[in-house]
Amino acid sequence: MRRLGIWLLAVVLGAGAAASGSVGRAQSPEAAAPRVHEVRPGETLWTISARSLGDPTLWAALYHANRDQIKDPSRVYPGQRLSIPDVPPGEAEALRREAEALAAPGPASSQAP
Repeated sequence: MRRLGIWLLAVVLGAGAAASGSVGRAQSPEAAAPRVHEVRPGETLWTISARSLGDPTLWAALYHANRDQIKDPSRVYPGQRLSIPDVPPGEAEALRREAEALAAPGPASSQAP
């Protein structure tokens, strides 16, 4: 009887893991550790976002996650260690709109100094 109870518990827990998409993956402290990218020469937030987030238009997520290091989103420097955030699907479109607005030239940039 005890074996049956353990087996049922394993089946229930396994079904919960399957529903959450974590079958076969143990949750280790390393898995919960934040991802970090060290900027290499020639990289931009756009290229880093394309590689690390799978979508270059989500570069604003990198900018927000690293505002303590990035003063101008068009300038990142080799050796900077940038945190790579997780982007929830519901936030992706808002980040794309924000990135488009940040990249658009403002009225001051169209005037000669």
